[in-house]
Amino acid sequence: MVTLEVNIHILLVTFPAQGHVKPAIRFARRLTASNASLLVSLATNEAIGQQMRDSGATGSDEHINFETFSDGLSVDGNQHDVDKFMAQLNRAGPEGLATLINDLQVRGRPVHCIVSNPFVPWVVDVAEGFGIPCAMLWVQSCAVYAIYYQSLYRLGEFPTPERPNIDVSLPGLPVLKTNELPSFLVPFAPYQCLADAILGHIKKIKKVKWVLANSFHALETEAIQSVSELTPIMTIGPLVPLGLLERSTASEVRGDLWKSEDDCLDWLNTQPKESVIYVSFGSIVSLSPKQIEELAWGLASSGRPFLWVAKPVDSTSEFLLPTGFLDAAAGRGKIVKWCPQVEVLTHPSVACFVTHCGWNSTLETIAAGTPILAFSHWGDQVTNAKFLVDVYSVGVRLERDAEGVVRREEVCRCIKEIREGQRASKIRENAMKLKEAAREALEEGGSSDKNLRVFVEDLISLAREEEAIRVRLPNDQSPDD
Repeated sequence: MVTLEVNIHILLVTFPAQGHVKPAIRFARRLTASNASLLVSLATNEAIGQQMRDSGATGSDEHINFETFSDGLSVDGNQHDVDKFMAQLNRAGPEGLATLINDLQVRGRPVHCIVSNPFVPWVVDVAEGFGIPCAMLWVQSCAVYAIYYQSLYRLGEFPTPERPNIDVSLPGLPVLKTNELPSFLVPFAPYQCLADAILGHIKKIKKVKWVLANSFHALETEAIQSVSELTPIMTIGPLVPLGLLERSTASEVRGDLWKSEDDCLDWLNTQPKESVIYVSFGSIVSLSPKQIEELAWGLASSGRPFLWVAKPVDSTSEFLLPTGFLDAAAGRGKIVKWCPQVEVLTHPSVACFVTHCGWNSTLETIAAGTPILAFSHWGDQVTNAKFLVDVYSVGVRLERDAEGVVRREEVCRCIKEIREGQRASKIRENAMKLKEAAREALEEGGSSDKNLRVFVEDLISLAREEEAIRVRLPNDQSPDD
């Protein structure tokens, strides 16, 4: 009898942006922790690879390698023009990834499975060309996946140029207004190239053996049940540091593309319990000067301490605060360019989180049990905000005026409501229930733990079958011949 010793190498390809790199790193670590026979290479373009090295995002792990592939641009190439960058990535990415796969083979690390990302549908074709099984790591909510899937196949009525403002009713989801749909699906909205990428990936979904969702069953039960009737999906999330679920400050590689200003944690240590308003809008959202002014004065007028992550759009610009604001907020506010968000959300002095409702921030907040002030902007953020406020009831929505601006009075009103309003205690109670549900999903035997084990067992079975065939074949013949 031949004993098969199988080491399985997974190539995890991520779209080059903070909101995609972070869950990819966390998924890689979850995989390698689940089985000692798994090796993971995380691949992105050269520019983001360099930024990860500069920020220390790669860390050190003998089971995870960080690789890059060429997108035809220089390391300092412009990624701010989304349409041009996506076109370039679509042109050059497939060849760059194929070159990397061949190089890994030469280095003695043949790839047994490729995990794609919704924004890079061409990865599926590259995997098919090599005869390598492919999975997709879906990095948004299952509800959003259901919306995109049903939009693609017109399984419901969606906005059109002729009827742009209609309510959308889909199984397993609340009725969604046009401004609550992922904005890329709305006619004439910006970044249509991103909708094209996501829908393009869903078109290839039959070539994908596993769809792995960064969510958990108890959070999206109805949406998951509904979409599972159309196409298989497995929840393996939330992809958050396990220490977050225990309000632990245990260190972990953060996966941030910018270096954090860790002194904000020292500042939080000086603040009363559950007093600080934490404000951050992720890595991409930028506020207009008018919105910065209104938010600043709203925070100053609230009378509460606040920690505000005010990241400039790029390294050449500054985040301009209104004149007199720093004096008005002296002693109560701290402003940083970037911070260790997980450690902040788990800090006992933090009361609530003013967030853009990106999916990573949403899951981190849910896992921390922190109430939310929802200030969504575009993409899936607006749909996430709908669920956080109206379905999960763990937050309050910051409403814009007719000019699209959240005024300072609205900021003060919402802060007061989430801390002292009639719903405040219920919101905190709901937030803690979801935190417990997230913890249970990841525990041994939990829904996400079971799904991850099924995925790993599938990989092991496939690798053993391939190895058994290879052992039986002549030395000069491959299993694909």
